[in-house]
Amino acid sequence: MMTDAASFNARTIAEFRANSGQVGGGFAGAPLLLLHTIGADRGGRRDP
Repeated sequence: MMTDAASFNARTIAEFRANSGQVGGGFAGAPLLLLHTIGADRGGRRDP
């Protein structure tokens, strides 16, 4: 089960991806960055 924060993040990320980097609600018009990181130990992607 997702926490409220994880669920909010998942919905925001899905909206960001579906709308070419644009989202609505409280983030409408704000610059956002969707960051993907590489794990230092295993070298695998750690993205949401």
